[in-house]
Amino acid sequence: MAKTNISMPDGLLEEIDRRAAAAETTRSGFIQEAAAHYLTALDEAAATRERAERLGQAYDKMRRVAEHMPPGADGTAIIRRFRDQREPWLAAEDATDTGR
Repeated sequence: MAKTNISMPDGLLEEIDRRAAAAETTRSGFIQEAAAHYLTALDEAAATRERAERLGQAYDKMRRVAEHMPPGADGTAIIRRFRDQREPWLAAEDATDTGR
């Protein structure tokens, strides 16, 4: 395990020592745990920002698609029509199916 020297205000170190003692751990253990929690929080915040950006991009794409739809078009009905439409390669297979 690596060792390091860091500088911090006296009041902060006193608070760390007080809380480490209350948690029945060492100063090093307390700081390690705090750093791990902080890194996790940074990762979660970055993931949230990335997700929000992807959602924003998806919304922008949907708005661009909507600009090309005729007025009064029912987007849900259009999606259902394409969802329920049989794939052309399956339709061709049905035509040649001999009743397997």
